[in-house]
Amino acid sequence: MKFLGGADIKFSPLSIFQHQQRKSKYMFWIQMASRSKRQLTHFVSLMCLASLAGCSPTPAWEATYPATGQVTFKGRPISDVELSFFPEDKLFPDSIRPRAKTKEDGTFAAWTHAEGDGVPMGSYKVTLIHNEVAVSKGTIVAKPNDLPSKYSARDTTDIVVQIKEGKNEIPTIELK
Repeated sequence: MKFLGGADIKFSPLSIFQHQQRKSKYMFWIQMASRSKRQLTHFVSLMCLASLAGCSPTPAWEATYPATGQVTFKGRPISDVELSFFPEDKLFPDSIRPRAKTKEDGTFAAWTHAEGDGVPMGSYKVTLIHNEVAVSKGTIVAKPNDLPSKYSARDTTDIVVQIKEGKNEIPTIELK
């Protein structure tokens, strides 16, 4: 067989076979390397996901427990009191602020993320505010807080409640 420039090259069946064999050897290693790389990538990805999913503890504020109680003022149940629960545990994020509002009979059911879901386990300082609503010249207005001011601030309230796992019946909160 003649190539450009007149060089005469002979191909024997053995040299063609050897060439194909070398080529298939290289292809085998190339395929193995790319397959191994893919398998290694999949393995590493799965291990990362498993470590993220299996090892992280659930934050205490995600699980909530029913918490109910009653508020009285000068010995009588009081309605429309707004309660705010401030966690004493500094690890709780600022967004976790369980709350409640009393009904006509002074009872309440506290909630955190959605109404009726309860309160995370822990110790809480509770603030209470009651603003009487009135109509003045056709406009609805809220009068100032009519409960003792010490109950309206986190730093001054002396009301502390403990929420435990399971159903919680908070003792009557008696304001004077």
